[in-house]
Amino acid sequence: MRRTSEQLIQELSKMVDVHFAHAVVECYVEMQQRFLAGDWQPAELDGGRFCEAVSRCLFQMDTGKIDHRQLPGDIRRHLLNKSIPHKLGSKDRYHLAKVIEVVYGFRSDRGAVHISTEYTANYMDSMLVLHASKWIFAEFLRLVWNRDQKVVAETIAQIVQLEHSVIHELDGKPLILARDISATDEVLLLLYHAANNRLSRVELREQAAGQSSQNVNVAVSRLIKNKEIRPVAEDEVALTPNGQKRILEQVLPKYTPQK
Repeated sequence: MRRTSEQLIQELSKMVDVHFAHAVVECYVEMQQRFLAGDWQPAELDGGRFCEAVSRCLFQMDTGKIDHRQLPGDIRRHLLNKSIPHKLGSKDRYHLAKVIEVVYGFRSDRGAVHISTEYTANYMDSMLVLHASKWIFAEFLRLVWNRDQKVVAETIAQIVQLEHSVIHELDGKPLILARDISATDEVLLLLYHAANNRLSRVELREQAAGQSSQNVNVAVSRLIKNKEIRPVAEDEVALTPNGQKRILEQVLPKYTPQK
């Protein structure tokens, strides 16, 4: 059965507070979408919000009490406290608390929230947050939802792909899903999504599945002329701040449905 995020929220609301259910699912979906669009800092911030929501769900599942104020650190200490009774199993509590601690720590320590002279939000940090959060989400669904792991995995994949209408990634290969998209917009989106915001011209022609090679070449030349991308290395091009501004202000709003 294919589920939308709203259907999943309705099912989870039978087991945990409806506000927690909304926050868990919506934060996870937004985090995935931000990552797919190349927004590393928002993806890390969403990871922190996601951990807050999951932590409060776990506290409710473990104690039967609803608390909208406790932070993940306080709940982590509760989950790891061996001197008090728990409803959740010890191994489930331990592993979830430890992984949540890592993800939530990145929110504060790696330049996503506070100004840092050492770190800025980047692809590798965001990828760690994303994959760790996916594991947390799967474990949470397994515990609260009591479903087979295959069903859980399929549901997690479905809610993101159903909600995200711009980029679909499978086995590391992105595909722009927007119909009737111009070659210029497609090139910009592919570069925005790519690690370090750079791709070779060959990769652009391969990934821009809906465009002819000639159209991609023309689009690249125009974008270079407008200084929205720039040539680097021997055959690569990279996104510039001008191109990023165009994507955020013009391209993404054009192809992303407004809620």
